[in-house]
Amino acid sequence: MIEVVGLGCRKGQITLEGVEAIEKAKHVFVKTAKTDTFAYFKDKEVVTMDDVYDDSENFDDLDEKIAERLLSQKGRVCYCVNGSGYDDKSVALLASRTDIKIYPSVSRGVNAAGFTTGAVFLSAYDFVNDRSFDYDSSLPLVITDVDDKYIASEVKLRLTDLIGEEETVYVSGRQTIAAECDFGKKFDYSTTIYCPPRDFLKKKRYGFSDVLELLYRLRGENGCPWDRAQTHESIRSNMVEEAYELVDAINNNDVDNMIEETGDVLLQAVFHGVIGEDCGEYNMRDVATALCTKLIGRHEHVFGDVVAKTAEEGLAAWDRAKGKEKHYTSYSDKMDKTSKSLPALMRAYKIQKTAAKAGMDFASVSDAAEKLKEELKEFLCADEKEREIEGGDLLFSAVNVLRAFKVEPEVALAAAVEKFCKRFCYVEEHCKKPMTECSAEELDVLWRESKNED
Repeated sequence: MIEVVGLGCRKGQITLEGVEAIEKAKHVFVKTAKTDTFAYFKDKEVVTMDDVYDDSENFDDLDEKIAERLLSQKGRVCYCVNGSGYDDKSVALLASRTDIKIYPSVSRGVNAAGFTTGAVFLSAYDFVNDRSFDYDSSLPLVITDVDDKYIASEVKLRLTDLIGEEETVYVSGRQTIAAECDFGKKFDYSTTIYCPPRDFLKKKRYGFSDVLELLYRLRGENGCPWDRAQTHESIRSNMVEEAYELVDAINNNDVDNMIEETGDVLLQAVFHGVIGEDCGEYNMRDVATALCTKLIGRHEHVFGDVVAKTAEEGLAAWDRAKGKEKHYTSYSDKMDKTSKSLPALMRAYKIQKTAAKAGMDFASVSDAAEKLKEELKEFLCADEKEREIEGGDLLFSAVNVLRAFKVEPEVALAAAVEKFCKRFCYVEEHCKKPMTECSAEELDVLWRESKNED
């Protein structure tokens, strides 16, 4: 067993139990001598880990080497760390490999700024590098081991993104704002940055957990009557509309609108998750679990033994994994399970891709083009009864030609419609009389002019 003694964040926060553990130990190790808490060990024979700091590439490497050194010792070992003893990553690593006993400092419930906490503790290294960390800023956050100005600057960039530049923080008790938390001269292994909890409605920045919290409030007892009344069926068309508005923003390279419309798509997804929870069907944890399980399973070329060196090979690996997951019994089965709610052009494109994988495809683009010409003739010769069927065949053949050139028909048609609308507006604006009174020749001249405005 290894005994861990929390030294606190300042001098004098070690407990009597901690002192007794140190005195009885055969080997006493202190993580660093470069903090105020090391004053307790003046005139005592202890071994510091500062040499390990100097030899380590990063904090993960440091913690690994510290654990190896401690686990190699014989006899009673005492390991002293800054903070409570519970919030040090090297201690967590030791606990995963051997039995430990922690003697927490009196700062277990008090952070460096003197606030009571039920805080989230993260080392500066983990805070900067864990991109998936979604900080719930209604809780206090303590960032430890801000040991030099460089890591302080990295913390600042991450912190301002999470909570905003002007929010109040405390750097080892000194009040400042997030945008200036890397100011000052003294940064060492004892430096902590404390972020107080924030009122939900006054936050400057929000995360995914806040979106979920907001929907809970809106659907709650004192929430919005409209939001409370919605069902899966009543808002289902909103998802399609919001998705197309996001696509429109992407097509226009409109970043501000992309941010807004991505949020609207996210809102619809979370809305369905909260409705599902209210109905006892499923919740967002189920959604996230299903999504992550699917992504891991379909990326065997990332998380498994399958090799994929190009985007095409990656897509092929995805399709194979999807086939196994969906238990497709045939290509026809895969076609049948292609969503019938897709726009017809998009569904045609997907159906044709499945048929091509089964070997049913035109030998060349020329053959596909000849088929398109044939379908056009049949459409033009069709009577009123057959025109709709022949029109569908014509469009289906057009999709085949576009697919041969790797052009997505839905995207292509949307762009063509937009281009037509733009040119039409030009013609209407430049007509010297109502369009209905213009000759075909006059309109054609203006149409040709409009092309120069593209």
